[in-house]
Amino acid sequence: MGEDRWINAHGAARHELEAFLTLAEELHFGRTAARLHVSTARISQTIRSLELRVGVRLFARTSRRVSLLPVGQQLLDDLRRSRDQHPDCQAP
Repeated sequence: MGEDRWINAHGAARHELEAFLTLAEELHFGRTAARLHVSTARISQTIRSLELRVGVRLFARTSRRVSLLPVGQQLLDDLRRSRDQHPDCQAP
């Protein structure tokens, strides 16, 4: 298993968390895909996989808009807090 596929304590793969964090910032699948150098379909699949893994939808999606649901915002806040408390554990 490659470094980009490591599993954290919550069962989410690193690439899933990276896609989640980027989509939470961009709120746009196309810009997220461009930033991560993957297809829009890959971002959609990755987010869907993460949502299935955690058992709840993290984003509200329409054909024109993406927004964080409250549980997605909580996950974002938790990840940021964890990153701030453990700066030595950040990904390169």
